[in-house]
Amino acid sequence: MNINDPFGRIESKRQKEYESLRLSLQKIGLTNRDEAEVLLKKLRRRGTWGLAIILPIVLLLMLALPELRFLFVACGGLAAFWVIKTVLNSQEYVKRYIQEELSDPGESF
Repeated sequence: MNINDPFGRIESKRQKEYESLRLSLQKIGLTNRDEAEVLLKKLRRRGTWGLAIILPIVLLLMLALPELRFLFVACGGLAAFWVIKTVLNSQEYVKRYIQEELSDPGESF
């Protein structure tokens, strides 16, 4: 029993998310490890671009409307957190997909 997830809700949610991603990857025909590695790089790059867009917008809004600075920082921080968490979870699921579906039985990732 996990003290942070006593009823297993978080684990079951993550499992459903992974299964959904696995089906999507199989549907698009991602069948080899090299393509999955390219997908991991794309995810990382998209996350970087997302942050590169969010941060300047927040800074410009803070300069343009200094009286609402706290609101912009809070919204920008929330958006940045969402992008980072989404990218990290996606990378974790793709790595799991590589390990479970695309690796040889004796190979580790």
